[in-house]
Amino acid sequence: MTLLAKRYATALFALAEKADAIDTIAGDLDGLHREFEQDGAPNRATRALLQSPDVGTAERGVVLEKLGHGRHQLVQNLIGVLDHRRRLEVLFDIHPAFRALALEHKGEVEGVLESPHAIDDAQLQEVTAMAAKLCGKKVTLTVRENPDLLGGVRLRVGNVLYDGSLKSALEQLQGQLMQAAV
Repeated sequence: MTLLAKRYATALFALAEKADAIDTIAGDLDGLHREFEQDGAPNRATRALLQSPDVGTAERGVVLEKLGHGRHQLVQNLIGVLDHRRRLEVLFDIHPAFRALALEHKGEVEGVLESPHAIDDAQLQEVTAMAAKLCGKKVTLTVRENPDLLGGVRLRVGNVLYDGSLKSALEQLQGQLMQAAV
């Protein structure tokens, strides 16, 4: 997420809050984000079409009109402003920035729980409750399996990393042994 995307997201969020349309705009930006991504990977064709200097203004305008069709007026205005200022690359990064602002507004935060094996629902609820106590907000966790951890878990909530993995403990022990006088 770029600084420019954060700036546009902040401005859009202020306007959305004033219009009482935060959830609507968040949904529209999520839809745009899905159009720019295919199976979790960037949709190179759409991105190239919007960013290529070889594509004419009229052709780009048709694509942008289709992207904005049926979306909230503020999202359509955003697309127009970004096109006018030749900053369409911001469209690719604005969704996560706006989502973070919307979650913060609700007093929520997203997190990632990494584990070397599958986590059952009871364990997930326990870790979610612990994460909520640590940050003082409602936490929504995404679980990822990472066999490189060997054991334990790694929890990232917002910008804070809580590393309780066996791999981390072994690396710390190795560092201490290397520092020890023999």
